[in-house]
Amino acid sequence: MPLIQDGSLTDMNAKPPPAEDPFETQCVSAVDSAELDDRLIACLERLAESDRACEPEHLLEYLSGDPADSFILVELIKLSMAMAVQNGSPIWLEGYFEAMPGRISAATAPLDLVMEEIQLRRESGQTLDAESYHHRFPQFGTVLNPLLDSPSSESVTAAPRQRSTSELDNGTRIDDFEIIQMLGKGAFAHVYLAKQTSMARLVALKVSGSTGDEPRALAQFDHSNIVRVFDQRAVPVGAPGDEQELHLLYMQYHPGGTLSDVVAKVRQVSPSERIGRLYLQAIDENLLSASQVVPDRSPTRNKLSDANWPKLVAWVGIQLARALQTAHDAGVLHRDVKPANVLLTAEGIPQLADFNVSMAGSAGRAGAAASLGGSVGYMAPEHLRAMSATLMGSGDDVREQADLYSLAVLLWELWQGHRPFDCLTQAGSWTEVLDDQIQARDQPLVEPESGGTAPERVLESVLRDALSPDLETRPASGAALAGQLRLAMHPEAAKLFNPDRGSISAWLMRISPWWVATIAILLPNIAAGWFNYEYNQHEIMDPAMRAGLDEIAVWINSIAFPFAVGWMVHYTRASVSALKAARRGEHVGQEQLTSTLKLGHRAAVIGGIAWMIAGMIYPVLLRHRFEEFSTDDATHFFLSLCMCGGVAMIYPLFTLGLITTYVYYPQMVRPAMVDPNYERNAARMISQTEAYLLIAVLIPLVGLALMVFGESQSKGFMLTAITAGMVGLFGSFAAYRSIVQTWSQLGEVLKTDATSE
Repeated sequence: MPLIQDGSLTDMNAKPPPAEDPFETQCVSAVDSAELDDRLIACLERLAESDRACEPEHLLEYLSGDPADSFILVELIKLSMAMAVQNGSPIWLEGYFEAMPGRISAATAPLDLVMEEIQLRRESGQTLDAESYHHRFPQFGTVLNPLLDSPSSESVTAAPRQRSTSELDNGTRIDDFEIIQMLGKGAFAHVYLAKQTSMARLVALKVSGSTGDEPRALAQFDHSNIVRVFDQRAVPVGAPGDEQELHLLYMQYHPGGTLSDVVAKVRQVSPSERIGRLYLQAIDENLLSASQVVPDRSPTRNKLSDANWPKLVAWVGIQLARALQTAHDAGVLHRDVKPANVLLTAEGIPQLADFNVSMAGSAGRAGAAASLGGSVGYMAPEHLRAMSATLMGSGDDVREQADLYSLAVLLWELWQGHRPFDCLTQAGSWTEVLDDQIQARDQPLVEPESGGTAPERVLESVLRDALSPDLETRPASGAALAGQLRLAMHPEAAKLFNPDRGSISAWLMRISPWWVATIAILLPNIAAGWFNYEYNQHEIMDPAMRAGLDEIAVWINSIAFPFAVGWMVHYTRASVSALKAARRGEHVGQEQLTSTLKLGHRAAVIGGIAWMIAGMIYPVLLRHRFEEFSTDDATHFFLSLCMCGGVAMIYPLFTLGLITTYVYYPQMVRPAMVDPNYERNAARMISQTEAYLLIAVLIPLVGLALMVFGESQSKGFMLTAITAGMVGLFGSFAAYRSIVQTWSQLGEVLKTDATSE
């Protein structure tokens, strides 16, 4: 059943769930936090409907004598003051202090309560007297100065005051809607299951006294993981002269409940019992309660039913991270990501609802559930600090990564059944709640119960990064978080992006790409050059010509090798800078990715060009210097250089191809976990290696031809060349298969059409 907190839709179940705690600290305390939440919401709802809401003495009737009374009373005073101002008969704090001696006084009033009065006075057009406030509340010293000195400070702007809304009976017609049943109610809005007559469809109809920014924010999205808002309208109701304008917001109706229902079930079972069917069970119970049909023959439900729990959690996270990416791309922050704000379709698809986009001040909303939006149990540390700073009259900017942090808290709770923080104190005021939560964020996370499976290890690693107090460690975007969560669904691919410390990949990452590229091009060329020299000395050159060959070889090699190395170092610069940026968590551009993926091809081309030029220069110089150096000798010499040049090409190509595929590319993509050109990059790498595989096939054939048709004095050299060529062929084929397989694994995470996960 949906829950409305201060006019915000937070749930859409078919039956009432435990209310989502807006300030729950998950503490070890005298009062159970869930019970405290239920009580707070119930008290606020009763007070909003009461005819005596503006009578300070009336608030005592809501107290029960337990340790939570001080917190409940502060929140009731805020709502009562707000309603009194709205009714045109303001009552300030002294009125409540005098009516409840022993319960609250100027000396014990928390800062957020004083700030509420300051804001209400400012909204009423009153001039604030700083000296009076310092006299009334000396315990706050200069803390109040920023609030009193800035008459239009945005940091203390309150949310719009909303009128209480009377309940509508089943069967009531309002505008184009026929009320079927109430789904939930709050202090300032009610949500109903209604039939829209003109469209003959069921909708979730939110009825409130005024509107906010949520409809405009949601209406611009057409995303499978964001609840669809159809439209909104204002209608007058009541007798002439006493009319009240109601705001109607109608949206998709999802009877499958919310993730808070799933979390409740997770808490009731042991880790071994947490499987995909548990997720569907929570949905089906809500469907049946709402008299809705449970889908059968659903591929999505079949897939979810068989999923192990860490993979299901990752799947939910992928959907929601993509939704947040869409919202962030449109410049909209959610600010209130929590289980109760994730609706579930009958198919099990999660959808984000209740975009808290108004950026309201913390003390300005009855219930104190939000400053800049959000429920503090799920907030990022910078969001909590911004709330605390707002109470102090300032405020930090809260950006997209705060939404991702909240999503990580949600996923941890869905995975483990509890949030990743320990809070050890019972908060007595809103200020203490914030301080307690801020301190908890800086402590080590609660150790999770884990079966030690690969998906669990990857999921834990991703969530720990996303829950880091350091913004640089967290995923940079929703797309990046979605990509990292996909690793939990594909543990083999995860090893590519997060190699073990003792692995070859990790070792290669510690070596500069300059050294890797230089060694990759030098070693095969040195080996091929040595073999070619020995072969030509013994098989082609007469003893009288060998000294001349030595002299020419020295000159050519002293030019060719530095040229090849320098050229390769030049091409490696982009890879070096890209890897450094990736280590800092920065996005790597497509140009740098492409340059890195071309390293093997460029090394092969450099080597091939050098050998081809040498194959033409050697015979010309030898023919010019020695008359006895025949045309057949020159042809033989040229073919031998071509064969050795082929060996010098394929070894760097496949060596660097493997390294860029296994090591460099995954590390460069890791900060964003997105490559829009993945398909093109993969196709280019695979087709490139296929082409060089043909060269690897030709090398031993050329060697065999030289041995058969040449007048070799010793077949040993050619047999050695053929053997080396065959080894290179088998090695090239193995490398080719490995590269193809690796790109396939990378595609499981990076393919742009991988939306079924």
